Amino acid sequence: MVKQTIQIFARVKPPARKQQSGIYSIDDDENLTPSLEIIIPRDLADGFVNNKRESYKFIFQRIFDQDAKQEIIFENIAKPVAER
Repeated sequence: MVKQTIQIFARVKPPARKQQSGIYSIDDDENLTPSLEIIIPRDLADGFVNNKRESYKFIFQRIFDQDAKQEIIFENIAKPVAER
């Protein structure tokens, strides 16, 4: 049995047409671990102090952006698992 760590991947999907999207950025530098940062602006319309976090950062083995095709996802994630 091969001992291997669990790998976690992310795929950013386009938002629904009427859904308000948050702002995100992908840091995919080859020397660093890929990370996805999601920024959700605070709603200041209510007129009270909102202390909720605006920025959420997650780390993955690989991140696929909105333009990634299903074939690329399969080749990188499912195919290596199926070939074992």
